Amino acid sequence: MLVTAITQQKKDETKYNVFIDGEYVFALPMQDILYFKLKEGREVPEETVEYIQNSLIYIKAQDLALHYIGYKMRTVKEIRMKLEEKGFSEEVIEKVIVFLEKYGYADDREYCRKYIKEKLRMKPKSGYALKIELRQRGISSRIIDEVMAETELDEEGDAFRWLERKSRGNWPPADEKQKKKLYDFLLRKGYSYDIIGEAFRQMNEEYGGED
Repeated sequence: MLVTAITQQKKDETKYNVFIDGEYVFALPMQDILYFKLKEGREVPEETVEYIQNSLIYIKAQDLALHYIGYKMRTVKEIRMKLEEKGFSEEVIEKVIVFLEKYGYADDREYCRKYIKEKLRMKPKSGYALKIELRQRGISSRIIDEVMAETELDEEGDAFRWLERKSRGNWPPADEKQKKKLYDFLLRKGYSYDIIGEAFRQMNEEYGGED
């Protein structure tokens, strides 16, 4: 195995990217490069490369991932992106992800449950809005749909409460422009036309307005 290039990283100048046989393999600080006698144009034993990848680099990646999820729960995609940002190879990242999932440190399904519970506790959210936010965090549609199916949402009640909050006791809307403004607000929140129509009906029933 031939070391074809060793280049200093721009983001972290204490690290050097090591390329073997023309491909990026790992990043190491200079003391490790000197210790393992890595030099451009010099061959390196396969056993040495495997040791660096499977022990030294893997442990560093695992420690970083555990530290990253120590602050708060993360999705698999977020963990993967963090490790990629730090320059770890796909092979090492995949090995770390397998470890994290095996021992429950990374669990997209549980992340979904906690995320939805917390968001609904803080303020009303439509099912559509929740799905979009979870997809943006890298959760698969299958997992989202399964978790949403076991979640009790009161979208009609939530949309009604949004109208109560936004109208501030001034109901019915003063004119069609104000009515459209409230309607568009609920659309941006992700509520369907049927849900919005029902919320308006409930407001009219509760506070008076159009039949």
